[in-house]
Amino acid sequence: MTKVRRKSTQTKPKNARAAALLALLDTDKGRFPEESLEEYNIGLHRRDRALAAALVYGILRHRTRLEWTLKQFLSSPAKSLDPVVLGSLLIGLFQIIFLDRVPNSAAVNESVNLSKTFGPPNSSKLVNGVLRAITRAEKLPDIKEAGFSPIKELSVATSHPEWMVRRWVDQLGIDEAARVLEANNQVPPLTLRVNTTRISRDDLAARLKERFEKVEPTPFSPHGLRIYGATGIISELPGFSQGFFTVQDEASQIAALLARPGEGEKTLDACAGRGGKSIALSSMAPKNSSIWALDPSRDQLKMISPEAIRLRLDPPRIIQGSLLENPFKSESFELVLVDAPCSNLGAIHRRPDVKWLKSESDIKPLSEFQLALLQAAARLVLPRGRLVYSVCTSTEEETLGVVKAFTAKNPGFRVASVIDFLPISTHPLVGDRETLQTWPHKHQMDGFFVAVFSRD
Repeated sequence: MTKVRRKSTQTKPKNARAAALLALLDTDKGRFPEESLEEYNIGLHRRDRALAAALVYGILRHRTRLEWTLKQFLSSPAKSLDPVVLGSLLIGLFQIIFLDRVPNSAAVNESVNLSKTFGPPNSSKLVNGVLRAITRAEKLPDIKEAGFSPIKELSVATSHPEWMVRRWVDQLGIDEAARVLEANNQVPPLTLRVNTTRISRDDLAARLKERFEKVEPTPFSPHGLRIYGATGIISELPGFSQGFFTVQDEASQIAALLARPGEGEKTLDACAGRGGKSIALSSMAPKNSSIWALDPSRDQLKMISPEAIRLRLDPPRIIQGSLLENPFKSESFELVLVDAPCSNLGAIHRRPDVKWLKSESDIKPLSEFQLALLQAAARLVLPRGRLVYSVCTSTEEETLGVVKAFTAKNPGFRVASVIDFLPISTHPLVGDRETLQTWPHKHQMDGFFVAVFSRD
């Protein structure tokens, strides 16, 4: 039997659609889409880079709907296709449905070329036949006529796994859950945190308005700006080289405000990652206070000091290690921030790949790990100190479930109202609750949960 050999996908992409195809193939293997796009966009024109990103993120947002539509024109399931063939079809169909400025003929022809360049022999015939059949159809198949259950219909229409849909419906009801799902598929604005040690928010907004049609202050964070429309490469934005801003979602900015250090306080960012919150804390810290950043990943930590230097800030004190390994003496910090690894369901509008990377079985182990991190962090908090817990999600297990379990195990800590530590601009987010939960569909920011514990 002769083995069919696929053409190598290591060919350097010559255009946006080729870069998008290779990035999608990488994403299916678990690579972050932004990393793949950064690699494959090298040498492409700015417009091509923008189109490649639009294709990749658009397909990740709408993949279930696209595959269901393809299924109506295929004789075999979409997932049984060669990955290059399926990717070429998805790129073509996404343009046909969502990109009005791209003629259908161009969408079809470019996808055929992709399959010729990267796919198995003769695969271009299938790609051409399916996409031309779709363009000739009087109308696309209607999901509402498929006879699905309400959960299944929402899953296909909004391209979310059924388990996610079911959870939000159980938590919020079907109408509000639908709004969450729809918000997750909207392209969010770029949100900046202004480095107010270097420039005021109003002055940076004025500079950015010379280039962008719509720039507005974030309604809740006093340090944020939203930029709407295509922004291009971040490092080419006005003010980047001068250290006037960093990219940070408004919800993350608010979480950092809750961990703002006081006079003479020693603060630990215990799950620092790339240091977004550590650097935000450094920008707000009084001169006689200190910020420490802890994380097990050397690759993540090495990004912190260069970013702090770009912003003309004193870098946090960086320690590589795990909070669970107890790298500090007990009762070492007035404030500890645990921005814990989580299911990331609150960041889907920025990271649509989360929909396909996470499973429902991840949630229980994550909540157990989060509780273990809080337990370890509690030992480091001085009497009358604070412990701040944040996650970018909304699941019961990872939010109030962790809070309840932690307070049951640690009677020396009490839940303090987050409103006591936040500026007035943020108070509408909190209402009469002690903890904070933000939502993309309500607040146009990531879905973040934050709780503050005070030690007796």
